[in-house]
Amino acid sequence: MLIITLLAAALQQDAPAQAPRARTIEGVADAALESPALRSSDLAAWRAHLLPGEVDMRFARIPWEPTFLDGVGRASEQGRPLLLWLMNGHPLGCT
Repeated sequence: MLIITLLAAALQQDAPAQAPRARTIEGVADAALESPALRSSDLAAWRAHLLPGEVDMRFARIPWEPTFLDGVGRASEQGRPLLLWLMNGHPLGCT
């Protein structure tokens, strides 16, 4: 009975007179809010902009140990501090 009532209510609603406008930000022209056109000539520039550079990848040159015990052993042999990096959840926040 509930499904029939909901279906009847949905069929009685009028369609909107015009399509909803895109959200606008005050002080910004509508043309500035549109997505830029992607061209194959821009691919190299976007790739260079998005991919990590040498400075971003400095952490990869650190000789990380695969286990905590291996790291403790190496740190005690060299008399150096140990960095223990812990986190909870998915690294991209997809929990």
